[in-house]
Amino acid sequence: MSKFTEFLKKSYIYIILALTYIPLCFAAIFSFNKPSDKGYLSSKWNTFSAEAWTTFFDGGRDVALINSVIIAIFTAVLVISISLVTVFALWRQKNKNYERVIKSVNNIPLINPDNITAIGLVLVFSFFFGTLSVAKEGLLRGIVGHTVMALPYGISLMYPRSEKFERSLFEASQDLGYSKFKTWFKTYFIYMIPSIIFVGLVAAFLSFDDFIILKTTTNTSTLGTKLYEGNFRGWGLVVGAAVLTLTLIGNAIYIAYKVRKNKLKKIAPKGNNEN
Repeated sequence: MSKFTEFLKKSYIYIILALTYIPLCFAAIFSFNKPSDKGYLSSKWNTFSAEAWTTFFDGGRDVALINSVIIAIFTAVLVISISLVTVFALWRQKNKNYERVIKSVNNIPLINPDNITAIGLVLVFSFFFGTLSVAKEGLLRGIVGHTVMALPYGISLMYPRSEKFERSLFEASQDLGYSKFKTWFKTYFIYMIPSIIFVGLVAAFLSFDDFIILKTTTNTSTLGTKLYEGNFRGWGLVVGAAVLTLTLIGNAIYIAYKVRKNKLKKIAPKGNNEN
């Protein structure tokens, strides 16, 4: 039993990675599978075909991709900005009761179903902008809806790192004559950059993946809404293959950066010893 436990400790992370990447690998492979006669995705291998790739931008999917990118970028920027200001305010707040209230309120949307959030957004949008059938602000509704959806994740992901920020560093910068605004950028903002990047990626991916909120609150077509229209078609696997490619490239860049950083750390002590 101890050997099995030891095996799980050493290999469970690889099992999780395998469960994550195997479906994406199958998506990449079957994106080159010839669709059925009716154009639907076939679960068995027919023959090699690049039809799903060459027809990816047909049927209005080019406009849907542009809409998805626009909504994802604006959502990421808004989530990063609001989350950063919120966690900084919590870091500065000396009264911990306010912190507990904010954290409790922030946790509610995390466990709230998306369809409930979508219904609430429909009521709010109808009150301020009118009914969807006569509205022309579809992109705006999508950005606001996705910001509301992703904001709790942004605050939750930034909060732990923010709480570890040294207050003495912020005060020392002010003692050197920097203004509060410049001090914030040169100390706190620089310190939070890893969390900012991570939150931006999470918000963008949540935006790309959403269907319920966009379909309920807007009349804007995105890849998420196109994906669930009718039967599943081969172009959907192209999205999975693209995600796999971007993930592998991102991981490769990150690993190369970490390896180079570790090498520089090992070289630095040797140089100091020689001096």
